[in-house]
Amino acid sequence: MTNFSSNEMDGPVRMVSIARGNMENIQMTRRQLSWSDFNDLMEQQKAMQERIKTLEQQPIGSEEEKVDSLGAENGNAGDSTPDEEVPLNESQIEARYDKYELPESTYTLLMTENLISIPFATGIIAAAISMMCLVLALKNELDNETPGNPLGLPAGVRTEVRMAQYLGVLVGVLMEDEIPQALELIGKGAEQKIAAISDARFFSMRRVVLPSLLRMVVGYTFLCCLFLTVVQENTVLDIFFDVLALEFVESIDDIIFGLSKRGFFGRKLRVATNNTHHIETTRESHTFRRWTKRFIRFVYIFNVLLGIVTLTYVTITQQQGHYRCKSVLVAFGDALWEEAFVTIGDVTEKRLLIYSHFNGIYKENGTHHGRPRYTEQNKEDGDPFQSTTGAEIVYCEDVEAWVLRHKHIRTSLYSEQENENECSWLLQSPQTESYDIVELAEGSEWFVWNGLIESNYKVSIECNDCNDNSGCNHNGNCVNEKCDCGDDHFGIHCQFKRPCNVIRSEKDNTTTLELLGDPFDDEVDFVEVYGRPMYVVRNMSGKPESFLRLAYPDDDDKYYNVKYPDSTGADGVAGLASHRHFHPDFFADDDFFELNNETSEFQELLKNYTFVLQYTGRRWYGRIIPPGITEASFKEEEHHAFWDHTFSGLGSQDNSTLIISAPTSGLGSPVGVDFYEMRRRNVAFETGIHDYDYSPYGVLIPLVEYEGSGFFHCNKDD
Repeated sequence: MTNFSSNEMDGPVRMVSIARGNMENIQMTRRQLSWSDFNDLMEQQKAMQERIKTLEQQPIGSEEEKVDSLGAENGNAGDSTPDEEVPLNESQIEARYDKYELPESTYTLLMTENLISIPFATGIIAAAISMMCLVLALKNELDNETPGNPLGLPAGVRTEVRMAQYLGVLVGVLMEDEIPQALELIGKGAEQKIAAISDARFFSMRRVVLPSLLRMVVGYTFLCCLFLTVVQENTVLDIFFDVLALEFVESIDDIIFGLSKRGFFGRKLRVATNNTHHIETTRESHTFRRWTKRFIRFVYIFNVLLGIVTLTYVTITQQQGHYRCKSVLVAFGDALWEEAFVTIGDVTEKRLLIYSHFNGIYKENGTHHGRPRYTEQNKEDGDPFQSTTGAEIVYCEDVEAWVLRHKHIRTSLYSEQENENECSWLLQSPQTESYDIVELAEGSEWFVWNGLIESNYKVSIECNDCNDNSGCNHNGNCVNEKCDCGDDHFGIHCQFKRPCNVIRSEKDNTTTLELLGDPFDDEVDFVEVYGRPMYVVRNMSGKPESFLRLAYPDDDDKYYNVKYPDSTGADGVAGLASHRHFHPDFFADDDFFELNNETSEFQELLKNYTFVLQYTGRRWYGRIIPPGITEASFKEEEHHAFWDHTFSGLGSQDNSTLIISAPTSGLGSPVGVDFYEMRRRNVAFETGIHDYDYSPYGVLIPLVEYEGSGFFHCNKDD
């Protein structure tokens, strides 16, 4: 480097001479350099030429300041020591990025390598692998859709999960670097034209833009997968694991590039990946570069805000219940509790609790512990009870499960005792954090209380809301998420055909039951109880032999049209034991009539009564009730099989139910359903030689010879 003393030159001439001396040294050094360092030297030479031109045009000022300025550009900061750091201004910082090194990624190979080469093909393969993995992940998330919920969003999540969702979106967007790198590369490609580079390598805009657009496609596919994955998960760890997994998939190009650089994929790829490539620009493009960085910063902020705003919308709609059923149809099985503690006012009694009596429609009614509360609705049309207190299904934090409970039914005689179940539960789901009881009931087995905990109990919970006419089985129209059935069908989903107006029993063709009409109902023209019709026979007297299995052939052969095996059986096969009455007016062998025939009220009832056939949630009951039931007098909107004592297990109160059907849920009428005559009720005789203990339903004697033949049939002519 040529040195000049202060006596040899004055003012700006001195600084220009210093710069020209540096130029001479650069030219001398240039002859000694290899071609690989030629571009670096050219950059220094051009920068020095610009500096000389600037100094020649500046007015005379402080010589020391200008000399120090020139020295700073050559690495000597005036009088400062070599170890002292000199802060750089924005212009000097921008000058450092005039030579932009391409990122180490297989996308770079698409810009620098020949179209027909192994490195270029490797870049295509790496991009295809990343894209294929992301598309598969995206498809998997979209496959979680359900009717009315196309994105498969959960019904709700806990607070800590919600916080993890926001963090997952924020971290995922910050980790995503394909989009900003793509925008920066496109900006650098444009800077080449602004700078009018002619003496260095020039990348065509097509070779810059196309790989960058591919980067952006991969980046936004990653963000779509990220958002769907985050909003569909309902545990904290699953959210963070999914974010990391997606980031790994997106960075496959960097992994392949790193392995190629270390020589694991062959010599050609090692050479291609170890070569460094630059996009060169000059000071004329600095303004454009600043706007490019601002745009990239805007895209970053936009992506973050888009994710947060969308997640906030999902949060609000989840809390409003948009992704869960507002109305569900609940069906409990045949479980029962023989000594349930039922308290009405100050009176507590033990009763037979048949859980299927609480089947029916439950609707969301507020929240409990942050989750929806479902309350039992009336058994006519699913509207709220007016005077009857319904059961409810809520989430119990004490057991971390969904439970069925009723305010008047306890699991101990006194609610303050320690042996009272948590939340007074009668039915309990497995432990869960789910907000969706429909999804929970599909594959889980519940616990039922029958004095002890019984496991492996199946519960059916279906969504009543329809989304289109297919939800109404194309037998009606879906209006406001509720089915409006045609004249020939009825049911929540229009799944049942209109019932027969008149039915008859298998045993007696002459005794018919008529459909109880309801001219005041806007939806159907008959009375509905538990979503099924009701049939009646009025003005009956005496014992209803037409509906009983054991007839009296000695007195009246017309009631013995069906043949039954005798006690000896045929071909060595034991048959059903004969269990006939001694006389039509003598009921000694049947506790139903024995217990009730002793009262004058029951004797008076047998002189004139109405036989009613009604559904109770899982079984059909044939009952004897006082006369006078009409469409107007029967309060179907308040009827409840449990609270109206259709069968309570108390003996003296069970003076109505005579026959009972097999369990059924898929039929809209009693036609084709098997029935049984009920004998020997669960209340055993207090006096007598033998101490009998029968099932809660008593002894069930089949009314039909063959299973599945059905006891009632339609009268098509009526």
